[in-house]
Amino acid sequence: METIAIAVMSIDGCLTKHDIEGPGFASEADQRFFSRSLRTFDCALMGGASFRAARDRILANPRPNHLRMVLTRDPSRFTADAKPGELEFRSDAPAPAIRHLADRGLRRCALVGGGRLITGALQAGLLSELWITLEPVAFGEGSRLVEGRFEFAFDLLGTEILGPSTLLIRYKPRVRPT
Repeated sequence: METIAIAVMSIDGCLTKHDIEGPGFASEADQRFFSRSLRTFDCALMGGASFRAARDRILANPRPNHLRMVLTRDPSRFTADAKPGELEFRSDAPAPAIRHLADRGLRRCALVGGGRLITGALQAGLLSELWITLEPVAFGEGSRLVEGRFEFAFDLLGTEILGPSTLLIRYKPRVRPT
């Protein structure tokens, strides 16, 4: 399965502004890119905080041919929101969840937040690409793209200017050093 992490990040490396869930600082250019990109995937995987930040938007825009899976410690909290095959909740770690999606025949998965999900996919060697939209803001504090103490290296695949001050950077993870 092709697994691509898509994230918007501040110039100082934050995915969120301080302790506020979700990327409320994303520019219109990033939002257009993100929306357009998601249409090219047959599923999206996100953490519970990312879902809570986008819940109203997700529920208002059902996508019958696109599975959205949310990883959360307590899937039963979201029973009212669940729609099998469209919006599902699991308590898996990232690697088993990605393997589960592949076993269901899905071929292209967008990892859309947050840092624990991206870290888990990287650690398991299951991340195909990383797409970062870099926004020209700085917060000093916020959640990070990768969590923990380890090292990953990436090769640049390309860049694209999305807006007057917004840059898309695409990377491919290298084999992890041993």
